[in-house]
Amino acid sequence: MMKLGIDIGGSHIGFALIENEEIKKKEELEIERNNISKEYLLKLVEDYITAFSSNNYIDEIGIVAPGTPIKDSLKMKNIFNLGIDEICFRYLEEKYNIPIKINNDAKAAAIAEYKKGALKEYSDAVFLCLGTGIGSAVFLDEKLLEASKHTGFELGHMIIDKNGLECNCGKKGCFETYCSIKRFKNNAKKILDIEEISSDKLLKEIELNVNNYNIENLVNEYIDNMIFGLSNIIDIFEPEAICLGGSFVYFKNIFFDRLVNEMNKQRYYFNKDRDIKLVLAELKNDAGLLGAVL
Repeated sequence: MMKLGIDIGGSHIGFALIENEEIKKKEELEIERNNISKEYLLKLVEDYITAFSSNNYIDEIGIVAPGTPIKDSLKMKNIFNLGIDEICFRYLEEKYNIPIKINNDAKAAAIAEYKKGALKEYSDAVFLCLGTGIGSAVFLDEKLLEASKHTGFELGHMIIDKNGLECNCGKKGCFETYCSIKRFKNNAKKILDIEEISSDKLLKEIELNVNNYNIENLVNEYIDNMIFGLSNIIDIFEPEAICLGGSFVYFKNIFFDRLVNEMNKQRYYFNKDRDIKLVLAELKNDAGLLGAVL
């Protein structure tokens, strides 16, 4: 069966033709941040479905986005980081006469990592997608946990500072307001007095200025906040492993070893007699695309 996976992210949309759980062709499109609306996103998705289906017979389409899926009505709600309250994909299913399934993007990426990537060896695990925000998923006894009404388990919106920064969701002090990669990049650009720059170039600038006092403090603060968030997650779910994905994987040289060392040293969680594995996502941007159709 040929399937089309569509991953609507905070900064780009990915499209991939997938056969037998393998990506055969993919394309990626940057989102125009000053032009975001549900009409704009639907038009992009529609154009690419038309292009991909013109030369291929597609049996199924999977669409994922950073929001709350209402699966029976094909509506995605609460896409806070794109400033969209609700978007419905039903008319696309009717127009193309192709079955469409929707899911939260982090849940989809987690499924891919659990089946084919960094979490395939674990029974109990947590996946965190650190990018524009923080998406998440929890597996216990080899099952993805989901609530009956909404998918739930929005770990990026647990509060780690009750008097903290305001989140796009309307609350204050959410985990993602301190540990999303977008927030880190924005703070780094302010310190380095940089306005518009690609992520690759920004990463190089940060690495060149790693001994800059303010950059060092920013990195240390990020790691401290990550440990607060991770300790809560560990105490609640007792996972064997936590997988860190999204844009975080591209900043591994800055964060990962230091984060692992601090976690192991501090053991800032209740049951200190076990080791929690922190692992990096393996599938990178392909995770959401594969998870959309798995």
